[in-house]
Amino acid sequence: MKRITVKRIVYHNPNSNEIFIDGHEYDGHLTNENILGAFHEYGYTQWDGDQLWIIKDGKYIYRLTVEEFTQYQKQWYDHILDWVKRI
Repeated sequence: MKRITVKRIVYHNPNSNEIFIDGHEYDGHLTNENILGAFHEYGYTQWDGDQLWIIKDGKYIYRLTVEEFTQYQKQWYDHILDWVKRI
């Protein structure tokens, strides 16, 4: 199996310590700043130092970070071995 690194946006709620992981995957070669920059929207998010926050009524709601996750993809020979096992 081939090991692939993907990145996802993670929402951190500082008030309740809840964590939400976004379902959209980004290429592992992209930088964190590039991914967060795509989420930045004037009036909806705000940069505080090097952290991106979702704001509502002037209060910080969620802190956005980028986390790396590992996925395993089957190679062509893995598919053949699976096919042989079914026979």
